Amino acid sequence: MELRLDNQVAIVTGAGQGIGAAIAHTLAAAGARVAVNDINPDRAERTAVAIRTAGGQAIGVAADVSNKFQCSYLIETTRAEWQRLDILVNNAAVEPARSIMKLDEWDWQRTIDVNLKGVFFMSQLCGRVMAGIFDKHDGAANVPGTGGVIVNIASTAGVETPLADRAAYCASKAGVVGFARECAREFAQYGIRVNTVLPGIIDTPLTEPLQAQADIMDRWQQSIPLGRIGQAQEVADAVLFLCSEASRYITGSTLSVDGGRIMR
Repeated sequence: MELRLDNQVAIVTGAGQGIGAAIAHTLAAAGARVAVNDINPDRAERTAVAIRTAGGQAIGVAADVSNKFQCSYLIETTRAEWQRLDILVNNAAVEPARSIMKLDEWDWQRTIDVNLKGVFFMSQLCGRVMAGIFDKHDGAANVPGTGGVIVNIASTAGVETPLADRAAYCASKAGVVGFARECAREFAQYGIRVNTVLPGIIDTPLTEPLQAQADIMDRWQQSIPLGRIGQAQEVADAVLFLCSEASRYITGSTLSVDGGRIMR
């Protein structure tokens, strides 16, 4: 089955590089029109330009997902461009490296704000659009919802495997998994499916410095049954499946993309 998203509109947060950029490119290649979000405007526009150069449709939208007003701006900019919204991929995240003993409160709070509160803001606001429900204070009449798909990018570190010096990150990603399940239950009545992808060790700009350390790479490879770390494209392919009609009876699930490392 060919996985197509023709005529659909997607928002991908944190899509300026790494896994987010791979997801944005993959959804666009499948026919979606993609709003590429990143807190860094240059990164957002760079990914959008690359998609357009490859023949896809994309716009770059800079916004901080930890800020509700900027989330609203991202969503309304997308709707103004394409008059609809079908897919949300919550990918934006930060990952401060500090031991618990040395973790600063600001780093803890910033991680929770971006990785978890940002997922809440985007899921709530996009969910309202997909469901055709608007806050009574918006001054906008309800319109029939068309349903949609929300895919959250969490981490195996949030459910199974601890990650050294990443306590805030692990806590935030565990929160995403729990929140997504309740979203799936509540949003089902509106025709909105919600699923979560759990990447394992993936080749990204964040892991690139560690890959240069032979002892770490050896330890990683020995812990993965498939014998290698994953590629961002492999996460993006899983997201495409969950966004497509091929997964139309799947909601509330968590899909591990980790080479078999945790065998959930």
